[in-house]
Amino acid sequence: MFTVETLAPDLLKVEIGGKITAEEMSSGLDTLLPLTSAMADGRMLALYHDIEFPEAGAILEEMKRLPQLFGVIGKVKKVALVSDQKWIRDMAMLEGKIIPGMTIRSFEFKDRAQAEAYLEMADAPASGDDDNENFPV
Repeated sequence: MFTVETLAPDLLKVEIGGKITAEEMSSGLDTLLPLTSAMADGRMLALYHDIEFPEAGAILEEMKRLPQLFGVIGKVKKVALVSDQKWIRDMAMLEGKIIPGMTIRSFEFKDRAQAEAYLEMADAPASGDDDNENFPV
């Protein structure tokens, strides 16, 4: 399963589960890529259910579209990944550290409400931009 749904103009829900086939990957990417291309400060709720290693054809479909997928990096700024599989959450956190301009936080399904709240939170100002930071005492 690989589905994409628009929740708001700058918010997508991506749901992935099971063993992804080439057809599912192709269809999912066909939906995802055009939706992200119109975003500037996009957000994504990614729900991962019992992921299995994808079929070889699905990996090939993804590889064929790597240039377009790299374009998503500049469009989606905040991702909340929800999964009960620890290795998926760990990989998401690693990606969040190495992908420039994108913040990824991971949550278990029991904490889905927190994931959704995280996506609604305004980003904190960058260090040094906070007027109260240098308030004289």
